[in-house]
Amino acid sequence: MMTTVHILGARLESAAPALRATLSDLLARLYARDGALPAERLKALVVSDDVAPAAEGQTEVPPLVRSDDADGCTLTLAAPYVEQALGGETDQLLQLVHLIHRELWRGELAREAAVAAPADALAAQFSPIVARMFDEYRANRASAWSLPNNADLLLPHLLGLLEELPAACDRARAEYRIDGNLDALAGLSMARLALLMQTTAFSLGYLAGLGRSAADIAPELKAGLDASILGREWPRIAALLAGASASEGEARALQLDMLRTRVIAVLAAMGLQARTGDDGTVWMDVADASPEATAAAVARLGTLH
Repeated sequence: MMTTVHILGARLESAAPALRATLSDLLARLYARDGALPAERLKALVVSDDVAPAAEGQTEVPPLVRSDDADGCTLTLAAPYVEQALGGETDQLLQLVHLIHRELWRGELAREAAVAAPADALAAQFSPIVARMFDEYRANRASAWSLPNNADLLLPHLLGLLEELPAACDRARAEYRIDGNLDALAGLSMARLALLMQTTAFSLGYLAGLGRSAADIAPELKAGLDASILGREWPRIAALLAGASASEGEARALQLDMLRTRVIAVLAAMGLQARTGDDGTVWMDVADASPEATAAAVARLGTLH
């Protein structure tokens, strides 16, 4: 099936035939290589100067936007990104191919019926994080073969997060002891946890798809992971994501339920122990901050409550 390629914008008019032919050939080769990806689901590939604005908190317009409906999806690429990729080095072209490939898999996974939220309040609190991890892992695992050879799989970024996190969490707990704002602490901690877990699943998905480990990429990265708050959980999370991907139904649900307990364990390593209270709601027990962080917080904010 031939996917329709639209080239929109006056500045692209003269190059439209060449762009259309190049992108059509790119898609044909991608689908020929990945037989598990149904070509009929992509309704159109659009290259446009008029793309969605940057999301809140982002400074750059995204290079690719996917829109879904009942019949399939449409991918819209930012014209400057396409022009740079097609006119640049080979790695830039490969990045474009992989960007499209991964988003097609994300669109395919988005077709799955949403899982009902667990009745248990504690499980429901962490289910969105686990669902995002699972989708990110599977999309990256399925599209790993199209990665450029020099891709770092976000492992250096993950290691950077892990290096900064203990001190940042310590400061946040110290400030909580002063202002008593548990909602603010819990919200900040959950946001940090969600980012950490998404990045973890992102890297693990690529590693699984490539059949490699962090040590294969760089021994120092593996050493950093082992020494971090994620050290004990890294192999457990990897095994559970792999197990859930290889199973269905109740077996998958069990794997994801166990993954949720590991995510809660990572939050505990960040200094917050989540539990179900006697009233059935989620409670957070906060670990003490270090004396150094406490003293610094008092100097900034005032005396302890």
